[in-house]
Amino acid sequence: MSDPVIIKPIPGAYAFEAAGEEAGWSQAAQLVGLGLQLNGRTDILNMNDDAETLDIPQVPRITHRMPIYDLESFLRSRKVQLPFQWNIFHGWSQPTNRRMFESNQIVPPDFQTAEFAELVDDVSPRLYEETLNRHSDTDTRAAEALLHLSQFSRYQVVRVVAAAILASQRLRLWWPTIEALADGCLSESDTVQQIAADTLSRIAPRHPALLELLSQLGQGNQPGASSAGTSIIIPGTWARFRSLWWQPGGSLFRYLQQEPGKFEQADATLLPVGHDLYEQADFYRWTDGLSGTDQTAAAHDLAGWAGAREVLDFKKVIAHSHGGNVALNAAALCGMRIDLLVMLHTPPHRRSNETWDQISEVVQRIISMRTKFDLVVLLDLCWSTVKLTRTTWKFPKKRVHNWTFPFWFSHGTLTDPDVWMERGIAKEVAAAYALTRPNAKPTTSPTTLTW
Repeated sequence: MSDPVIIKPIPGAYAFEAAGEEAGWSQAAQLVGLGLQLNGRTDILNMNDDAETLDIPQVPRITHRMPIYDLESFLRSRKVQLPFQWNIFHGWSQPTNRRMFESNQIVPPDFQTAEFAELVDDVSPRLYEETLNRHSDTDTRAAEALLHLSQFSRYQVVRVVAAAILASQRLRLWWPTIEALADGCLSESDTVQQIAADTLSRIAPRHPALLELLSQLGQGNQPGASSAGTSIIIPGTWARFRSLWWQPGGSLFRYLQQEPGKFEQADATLLPVGHDLYEQADFYRWTDGLSGTDQTAAAHDLAGWAGAREVLDFKKVIAHSHGGNVALNAAALCGMRIDLLVMLHTPPHRRSNETWDQISEVVQRIISMRTKFDLVVLLDLCWSTVKLTRTTWKFPKKRVHNWTFPFWFSHGTLTDPDVWMERGIAKEVAAAYALTRPNAKPTTSPTTLTW
């Protein structure tokens, strides 16, 4: 599975007027901007330069109060006629009394037709333009209608993002939301699959599409018969499905065992970043749960896994997504020692200065590598609207070296060895690790780099 590498996104209304892969992902980003506002996270957009580049509109009065009946009426007032009645199909495990529904069918048979996708193509630009008109009392209704109708977009990423945003409202879920998320669990895109699985696990944890993914998970950790390396890769949430890049023999794992040193003459004196990666059959893996409790349990499990193998000090830990939070929790709660922690696409959690002090005592250096406007990280923020549990957009500059790469939207680009090779990332990681060694020259405070 892979995501498109997008260097130049399509901003604002132009995204809905264009066609193609970049247009689809750029449309999804616009919806995420609306979703953040819908969930009271306008602060994220205000502090995010990426949102300005994307020209995401501000819709101050946006709420989610439009019943499906009003939505259909709103669309009809704009000469838009849906090819079915939204509310006569009960969907999968619809959380309402089924006697309300007039049809025994779960979903309409023609809702995924090309003709309907063309209708969405035609209507979406008009609805988006209405969201820009603050002098009208319909800007918020147009934004809500755009989110609902986008669940039928020709682009899977748009369908799944729209469904995830509507699901985050925790209100009545109609069949298009569940259908889009179930389909997203089968996506060939790492980012789309993670968004779909994250959301479906919150609202319909027994859905067959999600259970099918869970059935693909590997077995738990068992002690190995021999010693091995003292560096590891920790996968993120849902990474254990069909993504093997992080496992021994996987694409990034193999690459890190070779680079730097094998392909670049200038690095001939350096050991490969992953020369000491643990590659026994009992390599570490966790249950991939979304909750803080799951990640705390995984942190204790990681510390126990290391103790069972007499690993007192991890040299390098490379962690993807919430795997980075597992590593940080293991440091804070269990005192697990790490020389260099490299986090890829990790959603920042709010931590107290006291917690960061505990982490700093046992972790010598932390690098956070991120892409621009990571859709998974931002949608994670949509689910954390309670003030006391709100997550943040970036890790604190005084604690973490933040490296931003010029790739847009993806939650998996930085797990691709081709990207590491193209950008010379292994060389920089090796240099960062060298600074943790005895007799290394003192360094300045953490840096913020844009590649």
